[in-house]
Amino acid sequence: MITYLNFIGGLMSGLIEGFLGRQADTKKSRTPAVWDRWQSITGLILACFILCHMVFTSTILFGKGAFNAVVGFAEAKFLFGEATWWITNVIAAVIFVVFIAHAFLAMRKFPANYRQYIMFRGHKDRMKHLDTTLWWFQFLTGFALFFAASAHLVDIIFGGHITADKSAAAFHQLEIFYFALLLFMVVHASVGMYRLYVKWVSIDGVNKQEMFAKRNKAKTAIFAVFGVLAVIALIADFVWISL
Repeated sequence: MITYLNFIGGLMSGLIEGFLGRQADTKKSRTPAVWDRWQSITGLILACFILCHMVFTSTILFGKGAFNAVVGFAEAKFLFGEATWWITNVIAAVIFVVFIAHAFLAMRKFPANYRQYIMFRGHKDRMKHLDTTLWWFQFLTGFALFFAASAHLVDIIFGGHITADKSAAAFHQLEIFYFALLLFMVVHASVGMYRLYVKWVSIDGVNKQEMFAKRNKAKTAIFAVFGVLAVIALIADFVWISL
């Protein structure tokens, strides 16, 4: 019993440190920095997955056979001689765990109540600062993705074998949902990748002008990559609907 209470006490202390940035004895805690690092790591994993996912769904542009061949490769058909469909379900489950962890870590920085929401919105409108506005879009799309992406991942985890015909049927039933999901994912992931660059890429030894020039180049490159793949994925979505 004592061990259990100690565990709960330690867990609550960790949560307090993570959200307030201070230990129970009011000393400054390193926990928020650790959580920031893990938020960045999980965000990077998810952003890379989104890029791969857009490429994956866009293979329908080459026909059902191409899409099913990619699915077969993901299911290690080349190793086992037949599709082991549960592999993609396991991958989706792992991504779902990473997604939930990322959401939990990101919620630390969300407005805690409606009053804070209004205050931040007013602050954003007064500043008219691009990076602040980008964070605002990331906050809104993150909130939407918590529900939309969770539903999509759960459907993949328990949906059984993935085929082109099955995916096309899903698009016919939920076409608006998939269009919205694509928009939310691209906006959230592209802004997130740019913010990762700003936060973690070293800028030592450069002056302010060079720093902003590098940021603008990184921003353009990141948004270009996500934008091009998003347009291709959007065209693929219309192909899915036409099947």
